[in-house]
Parts: sequence; C-alpha cells; structure tokens
Amino acid sequence: MKIGLFGGSFDPITKAHTEIVEMALSQLDLDEIQLIPTAHNPWKDYSNASREDRLNMLKIAIQDMPNVTINHIEIDKDNNDKNYTYKTIEQIVNEYPENEYYYIMGMDQANLFYKWKHPKRISKMVQLIAFKRGDYKPDKKILKKYHFIKLKNKPITASSSDVRCGHIEFLDDNVLRYISSKGIYLDEMIQIHMKEKRWKHSCSVANLAKEFALSNGLNENEAYIAGILHDIAKELDHDQALELMNKYYPEHVHMSEAIWHQWLSAYMAKNLYLVNNEVILKAIEDHTTASTSMSAIGKCLYCADKLDPLRGYDSSQQIAVCNKDIHQGFRDALEDFYRFSKEKGRDIDPVFFEIYEHYCIKGEIE
Repeated sequence: MKIGLFGGSFDPITKAHTEIVEMALSQLDLDEIQLIPTAHNPWKDYSNASREDRLNMLKIAIQDMPNVTINHIEIDKDNNDKNYTYKTIEQIVNEYPENEYYYIMGMDQANLFYKWKHPKRISKMVQLIAFKRGDYKPDKKILKKYHFIKLKNKPITASSSDVRCGHIEFLDDNVLRYISSKGIYLDEMIQIHMKEKRWKHSCSVANLAKEFALSNGLNENEAYIAGILHDIAKELDHDQALELMNKYYPEHVHMSEAIWHQWLSAYMAKNLYLVNNEVILKAIEDHTTASTSMSAIGKCLYCADKLDPLRGYDSSQQIAVCNKDIHQGFRDALEDFYRFSKEKGRDIDPVFFEIYEHYCIKGEIE
C-alpha cells in the first residue's frame, strides 16, 4: 500500500490541512494518509489544546474522509521527550515494511529539512513531499538533495496560529462548534474584535465567572465561555450595530445604544462562533440589564462583569459573597446598583424595577 504520513501539532486542524490531504491522496495516488499529531513538537514549546481535544478535532475534521486515519504513535507517548520524525518513521517502517511511505510537509519545513535530526536517514526511508505554503520559495538545492516531490497546489496561507488569532474562517464549522463548546482558544480568538483594555476585561470576567460557577457547583465551562464572549460586539461601529439591531432585535433598538452589545454579542456568539448552548447565549443577553429569567450561570456572568477587579475598586467582599451564594451575590449587585444610581441622581430604566422587585423584594430564585 502507498501510505502518506502527515505530522503536525494540529492545534487546531484547519481547512488547509484537509485540503492538502485531499490533494496528496489524488496527486500521489495514495491508498491512505495517516495524520500524526505530535505530543511534543521539537519546533514548538507548547500546544494550546489538550491531547484529547486535538484528537477530537482531528476526528471531527476527517469524519467524511474514509482514506484518512489518525496514527497515535507520537501523541500517546507518556514521556515529555520531544518527538523527532526519524524515530517515528523508523518505528512505522519497521512495523509495516511492506508499505511504501510518503512524508508530507510544508515548503517552510522542506527548506529547513537539513536542520532536522538525521535528514538523510529519513529521505532513505520515505519519499518526501512538499506543498507550497505562504511566500516560501522552494530551496531547489535542498529539494534536490533530499529527493522531494512537490505537490501542485496554490500556496497555503492559513495556519493554526492564524485561527488562534481569530481567523475562524479557516476552520471547518464542526471543528469550530467543538472549539466554542469547550472554550478552547477563545481568549486569543476574541482579541480581533476589541482593544486591549476590553480584551483584558473579558478575560478577567471569564475567569471570575468561572470561579463563581465552580464555587456554587455550577457548570464552570458555561460560565467561562459566556464571560469570554460577553463583550465581543461592544466595539462594533454604530452603523453595523444599528443594522443588526433593526434586523434581529427591533424590539430593543429604542433602548440605549450602550446596552445593544448584550444582544449583539449573543448574536455573534451564535452566528459567528456557532455557540448553540442556550444557557450561554441567554447569560450573554442578560449580562448588562439582567432580566426576570436569569439562570444561575447568567447571575455568575452579571456579577463577574460588575465586580471585575480590573474596574479599579475593591470588590473583594462582594466577590466573597458570590463565591458563597451566587443568588445572594446577585441580589446584592442589584441593591448596589439601585443605591448607587439614587445617590448619583441617575435615571433608572423602568425595566430595572421589575427585575429589582422580582429578586430583591419577592426574593425569587430561578
């Protein structure tokens, strides 16, 4: 059999990875391609997602590709040693010597192949394959020396690091749904939507909401995701925000523009990041004004947003109350808002009084 080997961190796997796989299968007439996720890439000092999550994303990405499998030879290793390709290939070839092997890599790595551990040994065990990537021009001497074959592809520009920086258009939708459901990479991804100060606030709120949820026996992952995404629409320009409000939330467009982002952030979480968890979406929708139908996770987010230590005042006592009882902490937050507004002579939206009566006077707990 003709077997392609394609190694990498796959942190996460992108559309570019699967496009290369499909091209290699076709152009090289391969019977199978094995994806080899590494546990410890010698070119990188870390990975962002856990081994389990990277494997799950790989499975999702190749679920409709019957000739593509996942080889666990590297990722299942228990030690912390760096993975070197020559060792992996030696093991594979020794176990299944009857196969013909093709090792696939990007042109960036092909140009640096002479720096790999034992490059000559590798080139004798497998046929080396290089695909065009970005602006990397082929180093003809290196390619000739190690007998590379070049795939015929348009240069690949997408990368896993681009995805982590917010370019989610490079992801398969099902992979993105998995990422959003687990909260992986989201702290990095959201930076594309906001300035640094708001990004730091969002991360701080997410971690505080997670803390509240954990202390109260709630789903910490839901709280974290709601927190990290709660302000993603806050810096939309006016015209774009107004268009979306008129289209999707006309019943709220008359309200202050300062609070539009609670609905628009939920919209973006659902339609851009493909979040389908109604608890998370409702928490985001309620995080500024609150509502009479707050979930416990919604209360975690509401309080975390109001008590974020980065706001510059000592909220440690209120945070302690939320950690002990989020329902009491939420009532206290409503009381504080009411008292502060009265002291400052600020107008209070009539909707607030319905919420205030529901939780602080009647003492309702959803």
